[in-house]
Amino acid sequence: MTFDSWLFFMVIWIAVSIPLGPNALNCISATAAFGFKRGLWSVAGVFIAANIHMGLALTGIATFMNTNPEIFEILRWVGVGYLAWMGVSMLRSKGKMEIAKKTNTYSRSRLVRRAILISMSNPKAIFVWLAVFSQFINTTTPLGAQLIVLAPSALVVTIAVYTGYCALGLAVNRIFAGARKRWFDRIAGATYLVFAFGLASADLRRS
Repeated sequence: MTFDSWLFFMVIWIAVSIPLGPNALNCISATAAFGFKRGLWSVAGVFIAANIHMGLALTGIATFMNTNPEIFEILRWVGVGYLAWMGVSMLRSKGKMEIAKKTNTYSRSRLVRRAILISMSNPKAIFVWLAVFSQFINTTTPLGAQLIVLAPSALVVTIAVYTGYCALGLAVNRIFAGARKRWFDRIAGATYLVFAFGLASADLRRS
């Protein structure tokens, strides 16, 4: 892979990683609730899920899912249910859970698990990995040598982008401090419900 091709890949991957989605919202809300250092455990969960998505895409599971709509639909509705549950939970919190209290109730492993579940709730992510990677893989050269460059590059971008969203969570914490916390929970909860509705109504295999 030439430097120009790698640079173009990086630009494309940054472009598909930046838009606000459930992962980004989770990183923002985790940092706003628990602080930056603990919020970074959400990034760890996103990183683990990204490796799973990449592995599934590169081993052909995405193609299998695309040709077996029943399996895809099951995964899609599981994702819809989880995102909707997240949304309702935040709407019901009413901003009463302060940082000091929530830090004691949410372990690092729980934040990692929540990030993984949120990331895995959207099966479209597998197709994103497949779609982008397929544009830069040369079938006439060994696949392994290309993945040694592409995979770490994509994962570094993923970590950087979601670390940035955690940093944004610090600003959110200051803006929505105290009684205003309930407004952030309402906005975040409503946004999760929008994501759930979008996942329920979209034909992700064709989007």
